[in-house]
Amino acid sequence: MALSVAAAVVFYLIRTRRAKSRPVTEKSPSSHQHLAYQPDAKPVSPVLKTAMPHTARKPGVFPPVKTTGIVEGMTDISGSLRALVDKYSLDEFTIATSDGLVFASSGGESAQEDAAHFGGQYRANPDAIIPGVTLFGFTHKGSDLIGIIRTSLPIPADVRRMIEQDTQEILNWWI
Repeated sequence: MALSVAAAVVFYLIRTRRAKSRPVTEKSPSSHQHLAYQPDAKPVSPVLKTAMPHTARKPGVFPPVKTTGIVEGMTDISGSLRALVDKYSLDEFTIATSDGLVFASSGGESAQEDAAHFGGQYRANPDAIIPGVTLFGFTHKGSDLIGIIRTSLPIPADVRRMIEQDTQEILNWWI
């Protein structure tokens, strides 16, 4: 009897090893699908359908501010906000209303989500620390607005003030 139990265990072990070593040829509910991590993949611009270049940054160091214009020569407010993003090497910039609607954006894919989420959050706690996001509030022509900056680096206080001033300049030019 002990011999038949041992034979059954050996048979079971051989069978499970073979099942693990066989290549999976068809999808089954138990097979797991994994996404391939692609660290060098670049996001595709929805407008241009081309890869957007990544800005070369030193980890933890905010890059120097470029001396580019943000209103002269631009065709609309979105162009000015894209120029602002380029000038300060930001990832995205959105201006939202205090009730969570997009007022204007640099064209980032997360603008609507950011406006809805951070608009309410800023009203509840203007001093909240959010990794990768910097918020600031301001008023333009009687409307309470929120600037939503997306960048992986901490923004120095003087650069933040410059961004706020440039945002006011853009709004004064276009609105």
